[in-house]
Order: sequence, then structure tokens, then C-alpha cells
Amino acid sequence: MSADIKRRVVVTGASSGIGREIAIMLAQPGVCLWIFGRGPERLKATGDLAREKGAEVQTVILDFSHIDELTEILNVNFPEDLPIDSVYLAAGMTSFGEFQYLKSEDLELLYKVNLLSPIQMCHHFYRHMIARKSGEIVLVSSLSAFTGYPTASFYATTKAGLLGLYKSLVYEGKCHGVSVVHVAVGYVNSSIYKNAIYRNTTYERTMKSIKKLGFAILEPREAAQKIVRGVERGKTNFATPAYATLMKWIAPRVPRLVNLVHRRMLKIHNSIL
Repeated sequence: MSADIKRRVVVTGASSGIGREIAIMLAQPGVCLWIFGRGPERLKATGDLAREKGAEVQTVILDFSHIDELTEILNVNFPEDLPIDSVYLAAGMTSFGEFQYLKSEDLELLYKVNLLSPIQMCHHFYRHMIARKSGEIVLVSSLSAFTGYPTASFYATTKAGLLGLYKSLVYEGKCHGVSVVHVAVGYVNSSIYKNAIYRNTTYERTMKSIKKLGFAILEPREAAQKIVRGVERGKTNFATPAYATLMKWIAPRVPRLVNLVHRRMLKIHNSIL
């Protein structure tokens, strides 16, 4: 590793979507990136683009449902004497279908990928950061953490777990010089939908429902830019895009409005065959 490294960054979910764009956006001379993903070819492509921008890159191919493997990777590759400055936890997956049709194995998988693995990574790097009294951990979450999401209840539940982690750590971290950030993202045009689990519904039906709702759908690059810029400006708990910011504010104050949106979501979902 070069002696010229000034910043060390870990990004998960870097094979595609928001994680990929965050990694590319942060890549520059003097930065060493550790990028995690489960698609070898796509992860290599992300790494190649980051290297073209001058960053040093280490790739880690991992399915985040393999918790024991994650533990070994963290212990072997990220010892306490290797200072990591920033961690962006952007890996995730979802499932769609009314609650009655979902299966227990769906919950187990989403729990491992969306909640247990980020908690594990957060815990590992957080302990090292407080020893140095420096560092930031960014939890890339979802608007559903605040509002819930009919037909994606397992997903919303795991994202609410990330919000709980943030609320528990944000002030603990400040006492030790560590910044913990929670970002609630709205709809993003990424592969999370194509890779989702579907129960008694389909990808086509789900995408028609989302488009019919009329909310803006961000491209991954735009979402990544908003996330990174928000973190750089010192925000610690924010949402993007604008409608997500509004819904985040409304949810605890005027829950009836959220209920109206949910009723509309279900009405649209049930009208599409």
C-alpha cells in the first residue's frame, strides 16, 4: 500500500447501485478504497473506474448473508492498527408481497443482509475509531425506516433497525469523536428491484405500482451525490430526495398523512394484475 494514502474508506454494496456510485465518487489520489460486493465482474468494474480516478482499491467479494465469513474478513483484513476513516454501509436487498405471503426464510435473509451484517461492520469499525477518536460511519437506509412500507414489511422492519442503531450511537459516538450518520433514501433506479424476492406478486407489477405513485425515482449517481454531499456538510440524520425529506418530517408529526399514502399504495398495488 502506498505511503501517500491520506484517507481510507470502506464501501459496501459497491457492485452496483448507490454503493458503486459512492465508491466512484470518493475515488481520488490519496484515497484507498475497500469495496465490498457479491458480483465479481461488476465489483472489478467499479474498482477499475476508481483506479482510473487515482485511488488505490482493494476488492472484497462477499455475500453479506454469510455472517461467519464476514467476521473472518473483518478480523483478518481490518486490524485495529489499520486506521479506517470512513465506512459507507450501502449493501441491501428487499422483498415484495403482502405480509401473509412472505416466508420465514425471506426474513432471515433480509435480516442478515440489511441489519445484522451492517451492525457487525459498524461494531467492528466503531471500536477502532473510538480508540483513535476519529472516523465516520454512514448507514445508507430507507425512507421506510420512518414510514413503513406496505408490501415490503420485512424490508421496512430491517431499515427501522438501522434507524434504531443510529439513534443509539449518534451521541455515544460524539463523545468519542466518531460521527454516525443515517441517510433515508427514497426510490432509486437500481438493481435492488430486479434482485428482490417476490411473493404472490411480480417485478413488473411492483414497478408499475411504484411508477403510478408518482414519486421521483433517483438515479444511483444522483442519490450517491446527495448522500456524500450531505455527509460532507455535517448532516447526521437526513433524507433524500425532497419528498423523502418531507415524509420523514411528517411521519412522527402527522401520521394520518402517511396512512393516506399507504392506502393509496395498496389501492394501486391491488388494481394492477
